[in-house]
Amino acid sequence: MTGLETGAPFATRRLRRSWGPGALPMLVLCGLVVLLGACAGAPDNRAEDEATADAETYYGVGRGETLGTAMNAAKMDAVRNAVIDLIGEEAERRHEATLDEVLYSTRNPNRYVYNETMERLRSENLGTVDDMEMLFELRIRVDIPAVQSVLDANRIEASERSPDGAAGTAEANGEAEQAVADGEVQVERVARADRSAAWEEATAEQRRFIDRYIDTMTYMVYFKQDSEVDEFLQQTAVAQANRYLAGNDFIAVDSAQVERLRREQEYVYEAETGREMGMLQWIAQRLNADVYIEIDLEASQESRDDNHYGTAHVTMRIFETSTGQLLGAVTRRSPRTFSRSGSREAVLNAVQSTVYQAMPVVVEQSETQMQGYLARGVRYDLVIQNTLDARMMSEFRRRLRSEVSDLITVSQTADETRYTVFYFGRVDDLEDLLYETSEVVPGLQNMYHVITRGNSLTFDTGL
Repeated sequence: MTGLETGAPFATRRLRRSWGPGALPMLVLCGLVVLLGACAGAPDNRAEDEATADAETYYGVGRGETLGTAMNAAKMDAVRNAVIDLIGEEAERRHEATLDEVLYSTRNPNRYVYNETMERLRSENLGTVDDMEMLFELRIRVDIPAVQSVLDANRIEASERSPDGAAGTAEANGEAEQAVADGEVQVERVARADRSAAWEEATAEQRRFIDRYIDTMTYMVYFKQDSEVDEFLQQTAVAQANRYLAGNDFIAVDSAQVERLRREQEYVYEAETGREMGMLQWIAQRLNADVYIEIDLEASQESRDDNHYGTAHVTMRIFETSTGQLLGAVTRRSPRTFSRSGSREAVLNAVQSTVYQAMPVVVEQSETQMQGYLARGVRYDLVIQNTLDARMMSEFRRRLRSEVSDLITVSQTADETRYTVFYFGRVDDLEDLLYETSEVVPGLQNMYHVITRGNSLTFDTGL
């Protein structure tokens, strides 16, 4: 008799006598097989859960006379950041009194966060032993359904109804959307209505093209040209946005290229455009960016003894490159960040964290709006020079229209004809199509390509 048998509990000894000497290892093996089989489909679900948890994780900072009160304030600051994501900063500010009463002033912030996910970033007494002023910074996952239920119960949402019952302007874009001129807002609303109908008519192949196009879009990020903020801060914001894009496998234009074009090619820009378009749009076209993002920021700083604080208010406007049409805007305001190194470092921390937090929303808006924008195909500007024969151009237009999604004549003279073409294909595909079409139009067999810049093509009839 072995030591194991003499020292084993009664239940184990009885199991061995009933099943035989090899039964226990076999049961363990079977259990492992069952466990592995049950986990076979887990990786996908686990990845989904991790992505959701990451999207619902927010930064928060709080102060208080004790560590507990500072920690609770930081948790509710994270909840506030989540509320801004859900309804927009402008709506959050408009309903601030109600939110303070029904949500922010709770004595139990753990109702709205997953406390076990809390990551402590900083815990420090900025006061004295007798007069404590605790600062607490954290990252924590917010219970979005719980927060949303409070918003719903109090009828707090991203958009409001106007007195006549028509839907008002969405607040999700915050202050930036409010800054857009009325005419531009009207154009944006009409465009969105048109896109909805056009998207329903798109074929499966056209939708696949749109998906591929969006997956391979090139982004260009730069700061607002007339901003009075220190240029180093602006460049820091651009670098942080590009770091997010590169780190998440998006294609981004190197900011050094943008800067080089801005400094060295301004005279070319003025000669080509007469300042009819913004320089950022022109640079984006030259660098073949599909979307360009303009960063505008305000920053403030404060120092008290050896403690330094900074805040940042960042607005990121998103534009489609070929037309310069506003696709959306994201506004974020940072909590007050702390640094012992200096006020400049505190402001840099505020700018970097705010931009990085805004970028997922910026990308999501870009993709969503571009999906609608591309419902009729990619928009191209086509210029054909030396169009003396109006009948010939009419035949060309008729044949080309049957091959593209839509074609609009912008202007026509003996010197040149301008078209806006909507086409489900890249610029090279359109160039090939133009050659094929010109081959079957009498008099246009010698048409040749002059130049392509972004989504603008120029041809000459060869006459």
